[in-house]
Order: sequence, then C-alpha cells, then structure tokens
Amino acid sequence: SCANRKVRLAGMVLKSGKALRRSSPLFHLRTCLSLVLALTCTFSEGREADDLLDVVAHKLLAHPLAVCLDGSPGLYYFRPGHGSGKSKFHIFFEGGGFCSNDSDCAHRTGTYYGSTADDAPSISLAHPFFAPSQKDNPLMWNWNHVMLRYCDGAYFSGTRQKPVLVEGTSVHYQGYYITTGLLEDLGVRYKLRASSDVVFSGCSAGGIHIYAHLDALRAMLPSTVRVSGLADSGFYLDKHLFTPLKHFVVKGQRGTWLLNKHCLKDNRGVEERCLIGSVNAQYLKTPLFAWQSQYDTDQRTCEMTAECSNSRACVQAYGDELATALHHKLLSNSEMGAFVDSCSRHCATTGLPHDDVSGLTPLQAFAAWYDGRGRTFGQLKKNPCDTCCMDDSPSRRILFML
Repeated sequence: SCANRKVRLAGMVLKSGKALRRSSPLFHLRTCLSLVLALTCTFSEGREADDLLDVVAHKLLAHPLAVCLDGSPGLYYFRPGHGSGKSKFHIFFEGGGFCSNDSDCAHRTGTYYGSTADDAPSISLAHPFFAPSQKDNPLMWNWNHVMLRYCDGAYFSGTRQKPVLVEGTSVHYQGYYITTGLLEDLGVRYKLRASSDVVFSGCSAGGIHIYAHLDALRAMLPSTVRVSGLADSGFYLDKHLFTPLKHFVVKGQRGTWLLNKHCLKDNRGVEERCLIGSVNAQYLKTPLFAWQSQYDTDQRTCEMTAECSNSRACVQAYGDELATALHHKLLSNSEMGAFVDSCSRHCATTGLPHDDVSGLTPLQAFAAWYDGRGRTFGQLKKNPCDTCCMDDSPSRRILFML
C-alpha cells in the first residue's frame, strides 16, 4: 500500500507514482481486470466462473457527498447470494495505496484510483474472497458479495465536504461519505440491516481500512447482525519510513472520524499511527481474522531500506517482528484469529498457502475460526520459502501487482 511503488502487471513494469491516465490502453487493461493495488484476476480450471450478468454496478447517486477525488460518484459492484447465503453479506473494500499530499491526490483524479467515470457496468469479482466454490470458500461461497471501488486515496475516510483547488484541479476528500453511503444504499436496495451475517474485508489499503475502522463499521449496523472482519495483507508495522506518510490522510483529508477514539487519544499529535495494524489492533473489539504474510512484498518496499529488502537475514528479522506483533497486539484478544503464511506475496498469490498442521487454506481456516474450530493457522517457514504458495493446478494463472 505504498504511495509510490513499482507495479508489475503481466511481466510489464509500470510506475504507479505516475498513475495511468484513463486514455492509456494499459489503464483500460487495469480497469477491465478490476485491480486493487494488489488485486488478482484469477482464471481457474474447474472453478465456477462469475456470470457477468449477475454482477451489477451501483453508483451512489442518492448520496451527493459520496464522491471520488475527481467528484465522480462512489460506486460498488454487487453479486446476489443464493440459498443459505441470501441473508448474508460479504463487503470487500478495494485497495490501491494512498495519497500523501494535495498534489499526489490531484494527480490521482485522472486515474483509476481517483475516479469511477470510466467504470464498467459489470466486472468479474476476482479476489479469492469472492470464490463461488464451496470447497474453496466454504463460509461465503453463496453470500451476497459487494466490492466497493477505492477512489478517495485515504482508506475511505476523508470528511472535507468542500473540494480543494490544487494546481487548477478540484479535489474531493470525501471517502467517509462513500463508506456511509454504501451501507445506506445496501440497506435500501438489498435490506442489509436485516441481514444475519456481515463480513467486512479488504486487501492492501482495503485491509488497512479493516484494521483501522472495523469497530466503526460494526457500529453502523444493528446489534442483531453478526459482524466480523477479514483483512488480507493489511497488518503493517509502525516504521519511520512509512507511518509519517499517512499524516496527510488524518490531517489533510480529515480522516479521523472512523478511527478508534482511544487510539486517537493515546496518539495525540501522531494520529496517523492509528492507521497502522501493529498499533490499532490492540484497540479492536469486533472479531477479526487476519490473513498476513510474514514477508509481504509491499512491506518490504515500504517499510525497509533497499539494503534490508535485499538481505535475507533482514527480511527474516522483519518477518519475526511482524509475527510477534500480530500475536501480542491482535491474538491476545481471544475473539481474533489469524493465518500467517511464509509466502513472498501481497494480497492474493499464484497459489494459496496451506496450514502446516491441518492443511487448510486461508479461506478454509477462516471458516473454521468463524465456526469456533480454531484461532491460529499458518506456516513457520524461513525466508525465502519457494514452496509455501504452490499452485494447486498447473492450468491456473493469476495476474497480480506487487
């Protein structure tokens, strides 16, 4: 979830710090693939294919404050549930970095991560969390699935109601209203408030959003709804190379309304720390299941020097620190669970890791945790582990961005 990084897409290297304009052919490829910063497009032999006719886009037009950086309306995609999943919702928050100053946000206005102006009326929901196979996704395979587009650059949290003029461009910092508009719209269209179960999920910036804002999301739904979080690749450490970059999110975009009030009190003056998983996890009350790599490729770019990132020993030390922090800050709460793998990955991968003991995949482990059949899963392998995320099917191909 770095503000600037090298992006690898199908063997091509791009600079996301110079985001693609909507006129670029590569931009349209990214839009077609419905990418988060680390989102995958998965094509599996034998896997049930999404029927694009069942996935529909809804613009948040009834919520005039719910707009992207460029002023285009917030937008989500919906796939209806069936059978026992009709009254259950999986709500996925897309990822895509963040902007660390006004100029950075202004630049994003003409890109996928700052606008929904060119979004398709239907897409394929590609992250493994949307898998329609009961074997691959035993808990949520037949639930209502929602994917909220990420276009505000501040983890869906900005609260400034008037645009800011930056270098001749009007920039809107209103991600909070996209969040609230989504839940209100789902309530009107699909009776979200009458649901029995809701899982809020996300990867990369979407995962950071889950750690930082899950309790606030829980408070927006009736107490009768069972609410849980599922965060992929969102547990970052509090490092001086990364944390201070988020200061603009809480100050420039005024993105504090969804943050934990106790965390804000304890970090007065450095409120951006409350966007960091190793800081905010200890304040969480709503049950959350973490899927996290010890050796996350994004964190090796954001939170390490180049020298450290190229050192096996240094990456190993970081991975050990992350595993310890997750254990002490998150898993000290008996309501929480985790699958910590040893893959070199960020978000979904070319193959799913399997628990060292049970052989369960992360989504199978999530279902077991949800049903009270275990809390901690994962792998305890040293870096690098070339076999930790092996592909189960030689025909399976996944395009992803690191």
